[in-house]
Amino acid sequence: FSGPIYPVHPKAETIFGLKVYHSILEIPGEVDLVIFTVPIAAVMPVLDQCVQKKVKFAHLLTAGFSETGRRDYAEIEKKIVARARAGGIRIVGPNCMGLYCPEGGLAWSAEFPKEPGSIGLFSQSGQLVSHIIRDGQTHGLRFSQAVSFGNASDLQAHDFLEYYAQDSKTKVIGAYLEGLREGRTFFEAVKKVARKKPVVIWKGGQTEGGSRATQSHTAAIAGSQKIWEALCKQAGIISVNSIEELIFTVSALQHINLPQGLNVAVMGGAGGGSVTMTDVAEKAGLKVPHLTEKTIRKMEEFVPLEGSGIKNPLDIGGVLEKPEGQLRVMELLREDPNIDALLYSSRMNWMYQDHGRAGLNTYLQTTLKAREVLGKPLFIILPKFDDPSMDLVRLEVEQWYKEAGIPTFPTFD
Repeated sequence: FSGPIYPVHPKAETIFGLKVYHSILEIPGEVDLVIFTVPIAAVMPVLDQCVQKKVKFAHLLTAGFSETGRRDYAEIEKKIVARARAGGIRIVGPNCMGLYCPEGGLAWSAEFPKEPGSIGLFSQSGQLVSHIIRDGQTHGLRFSQAVSFGNASDLQAHDFLEYYAQDSKTKVIGAYLEGLREGRTFFEAVKKVARKKPVVIWKGGQTEGGSRATQSHTAAIAGSQKIWEALCKQAGIISVNSIEELIFTVSALQHINLPQGLNVAVMGGAGGGSVTMTDVAEKAGLKVPHLTEKTIRKMEEFVPLEGSGIKNPLDIGGVLEKPEGQLRVMELLREDPNIDALLYSSRMNWMYQDHGRAGLNTYLQTTLKAREVLGKPLFIILPKFDDPSMDLVRLEVEQWYKEAGIPTFPTFD
């Protein structure tokens, strides 16, 4: 952080070489943000100093309020919020990790990337948003800002959502939520935002046990899972169910143009694999239609009929091993009006085993050309392998695709 930092402590004189102030009132000049790392009993006296100092924001890292389930601690939380609002201060928290803004040099972990990006995150869990940021950076994700806001006693999910909606640097919005204090306000806000920017949300507390757990974590009332699912459908929220799914979905939204419809071609499976991938796609709400008769006739000109399937799903393994065959398939799918996108399960292991490193490199270069020829969204799946040495090669390939600006997915699901 390049701006001034003022440690406040009743006894110390210096901390990490910085001059210590014994009270917030002793700090010279304006104070934008105060981070509370004090026991509950000290929060109200320090907040009174913030009000006198005309501080703008308070981040209450301090925990032990309404999430404890004790009524007396919940009452303290309410009094703190009322005092802050009366004094013109907005609160992030309590019981949270607070703010991450790489452009401003603000973070709660030294492991977070220092380069800003275009993803905005808000999360009730500090642990999970930390994982998303750390794991996401290995997949090339960079963030405009992120906030862990815990109990949401003052600033809530819809406040952060509306901020990201008007922030020109934020292109994709991700979130982890456990419950909503003002569900209708959030619903109306997200309906407007999701029309302009993709909103991807992982909802915790989807089961009875998980719902109970949210109350002891952030004092959230998780609510009915059916109501949440209906809210997502009506508002246009992209609902996910894990850190991995959130990261890969956000990555796709950053790098892949959205399909114009639900019709997909499925390619790369063999026999039963093609069938099961088709089941997964259609259960997820996509459609796997037959290609047009014109496309099928042209496909028959260079795809052997024995052991192949060319109507969709496409079981055409031998053709995909040859650059000219793969590119010809892409040309036909580009022209086929029945297809809006291609789901391509990579055959990199077969290429590596049959043709070595040189053959694999040729195959990867061909997929770059294939994406350009296709001209429609291309989703590449790189399945994990039981063989450790083969999985190391897969990780190299994943990194190579990432550097080429192509997101990949670890499973067809």
